[in-house]
Amino acid sequence: MRRFASALAAVASFVSVAQAEPIPLGTAPEAAEAKTPPNPCSQEVAASLQKLRKSSWFRMTSNMITENGPSTMEVDYILPDRMHQKVTNTVTKASSEIILIGREAWSRRGEGSWTPMPANVAGQLQTQVEESVLVEQKDIGSYACNGKTKVDGHDVMSYKLESQPAKGESFRNQTYRVFYVDAMTGLPYSNALLVPGRDDKPIFKTTYAFPLDLKIEPPKDIAAPAPAAAPPASPAPAPGAASDTGK
Repeated sequence: MRRFASALAAVASFVSVAQAEPIPLGTAPEAAEAKTPPNPCSQEVAASLQKLRKSSWFRMTSNMITENGPSTMEVDYILPDRMHQKVTNTVTKASSEIILIGREAWSRRGEGSWTPMPANVAGQLQTQVEESVLVEQKDIGSYACNGKTKVDGHDVMSYKLESQPAKGESFRNQTYRVFYVDAMTGLPYSNALLVPGRDDKPIFKTTYAFPLDLKIEPPKDIAAPAPAAAPPASPAPAPGAASDTGK
């Protein structure tokens, strides 16, 4: 079960990359919109995310630092209910995968056989994907327009997520998020977490792609589910104990 809990945590992390900052708890979207004048830069980011949600398929490739070292996570989506995630440790090359189709899910480690995931876990995975990828957020945060630039040789529009420093902190030691939109298609191109002065070495980076040959099918090499454990045998009565017949 710990493995399944880890899988859920991984999904929660990667699907949140497709979104921006969630609206603060207890704040009604209508009230926030009434008090804050429209931000054209944030509206452009929201329009790009909305265009992504309306895509039939896309791929997210993330490079990040985890507790086990640097890792790459590749996630394919065929909307509305198909997902294939693969996480690979950059150093050890150890990998784990999850396939989700509707309310069925399978997992495996390395090149081993696929194992069906419990129905309740598969249902939680599906719910997380729906809420994080398909559902539109009312407030994505405040973005500033940074103009047109190039990322990996690609023409993009750059947007910086604005935030206030916490008490005792300054902007100098804070990371910041930059969202890049394809200048031609208007679709998301990349999403990066940067450290001031080291813009070329992001702590976290996700790149979006739209492969024409992307497919997600149920795995073929599925291991048979483990047999149900037999009920424990009744303990033998203690010497001299009376039987339950009363005789």
